[in-house]
Amino acid sequence: MTEENSQHGSEFRISASDSLEEKFSLLDVSDSLKASFLGGLIEVGGSAKYLNDQKKSKNQTRVTFQYKATTIFKRLKISTEEMNKTQQIGVIVKSCATHVVTGISYGANAFFVLDSEKLDESSAQDVKGNIQAVINKISSLSASGEADLKLSDTEKAVTEKFTWKFYGDVIPESNPVTFEEAVKSYRKVPELIGKNKENTIPVKVWMMPLKNFDPSAAEMATDLSPGLVRKVQKAREDFHKLNMRCNDCLEGSFGFPQIKERLESFQQQCKIYEGKLLDVIAKKITSIRAGEEDETELLKILVDSEKSHFSSENLMKWMINIEREVSVITLCLKEMKGAKIVQSEVELVEEFLNPEVQDVLSFVFTSLETTDPYLDKMKDYLDPQAMKASEDMDQSTNELPPYPQVDLLNMTRKAEEFGTFVKGLKNNNKFRFLVAAIKNKQHQGATIYHYRNRRLLTENFSKPDVCDVEKATDRRDLIWYACDLTFDQNTINGHLTLSQGNKMLTRGDGQSYPDHPKRFDALPQVLCQESLTGRHYWEVELSTDKGRDAAAAVCYEGIHRKSDTAWARIGRNTISWSLGHKWEPEPVLYAEHNSSVNLYPLPHTGCARLGVFLDWPAGTLSYYIVAGERLSHIHTFHTSFSEPVYPCFKMWPKNSYALLCF
Repeated sequence: MTEENSQHGSEFRISASDSLEEKFSLLDVSDSLKASFLGGLIEVGGSAKYLNDQKKSKNQTRVTFQYKATTIFKRLKISTEEMNKTQQIGVIVKSCATHVVTGISYGANAFFVLDSEKLDESSAQDVKGNIQAVINKISSLSASGEADLKLSDTEKAVTEKFTWKFYGDVIPESNPVTFEEAVKSYRKVPELIGKNKENTIPVKVWMMPLKNFDPSAAEMATDLSPGLVRKVQKAREDFHKLNMRCNDCLEGSFGFPQIKERLESFQQQCKIYEGKLLDVIAKKITSIRAGEEDETELLKILVDSEKSHFSSENLMKWMINIEREVSVITLCLKEMKGAKIVQSEVELVEEFLNPEVQDVLSFVFTSLETTDPYLDKMKDYLDPQAMKASEDMDQSTNELPPYPQVDLLNMTRKAEEFGTFVKGLKNNNKFRFLVAAIKNKQHQGATIYHYRNRRLLTENFSKPDVCDVEKATDRRDLIWYACDLTFDQNTINGHLTLSQGNKMLTRGDGQSYPDHPKRFDALPQVLCQESLTGRHYWEVELSTDKGRDAAAAVCYEGIHRKSDTAWARIGRNTISWSLGHKWEPEPVLYAEHNSSVNLYPLPHTGCARLGVFLDWPAGTLSYYIVAGERLSHIHTFHTSFSEPVYPCFKMWPKNSYALLCF
């Protein structure tokens, strides 16, 4: 009755695609079987479970390793006359079966699926390039028969971003942990089939219509055309792509309920609709195969779907709109690193009621919507009565309404300004910086709320303008221009040491630092890392005890570093402006530029903290004595700056110090 022939063959394949078409190709799935799978008419197991494995994010990179083997082929060897003589033919015909199996190919499939962690756009391309190099090495390894996979450090680092899953008709000996172990397991799959090929299963069957044996047997009237199968496949893949994009947006929504709730609702409704659509598709496929309906009926279902609220065009438009919202949020938050995201007004109130906090600034997204009219339409459409009446609906009502526009330029400008507040005052425990989403029609897009001493002062805060720097007396007018400075260790002289995260500078014994072209070799001076233009305010604690002299200044980058001439001395040339204090012959504050000096008596209260305000566009550099929230003006330099300036310091006697505040 049967004949068995050897059909030994095997191949290794590597794929970087996650499309259904590629998966069908790897498994050699026919159009008829594709239709059954897409319509949910069959369950898959073994290696075919790979068909159900989908990426969760479009920002993942996927690599699939396949091993495919065939061992033997068995075929039914029987004539029509012999078939009709068997007693089984009558039983088979009565069972309503339409085909009889005439051939079976035995073998096995195995898939190792490796998925990267979610990657940002900047690193995704690098990972793809490096993993492609790894794939090429694995391919050459298989061809050459070498035992070990040799990866560079960069390639090893890339593979550590991947996790793996196995789908197969055989069971691996162990569960790999590392990428290299997964590759070794992949290459050992042929051994799992067994010496006598005993661990194989049917991987492909051939069938013949029973009509060929008995005219009274049931038959499949027709099957779906390849073109219609592709349309069903596209519908399935469109929903999967939407689901991935929803997942990515949910991860990028930063917990804002206005975004999260809409996305989850959209995702759920798409899932419900897809389920309903698949139920209809399954019934239509069955009816078409039974000859009860023409395939145009299924085509009509797909066409009507594309005219509904769930058309791929409308769903993609909705997705693009909310992705735009998430992108705007992401863009703004990048400018505000260090600010705390609060997810409700209650949480916001808790923050500004903190008695230890003096000022709270909250960047507020004012136009994030919780309600969405189109989501309501989608819900209504899913109602059974609405589904029934959908054919009578005006198709124009299914169109997505225009997306409300916001002033993106204004939002990003405010975010940049807010970011300067966060960066400059992040270490000051009297300030809190928050990000919230609160509906406010008066300020479309975004605004900044300012609370002081637990009271809301304004819903549209911006930096106060400083009109007359010589009359400024309130520290709170300048504090919003605060900048976070750090001493540059590549410029520090050998008699100076840094501590407290390069915020503390002390004059001590000489020591050796590595040679550097920016280092002050002859003078006890140092620059900060930051080059400044615009308006900036910083504070520094200077040692003012007897015998300790120090100065705070700004200079151009071109100040000399390797000599002790005037062009290297802070305050003694045209490219530096300095204010310091000294004790000899009497305690004074002195402002110095190009060797021109202005002297000011040192107050009896001293000058423990110095405030410096740079208004680069206006060409002023002002110094103040800071006492609590009060400023006492000392001196203002008036000039015309031609390039960025660097805050800098000089320390003369031993044990003199400067501490950058904030």
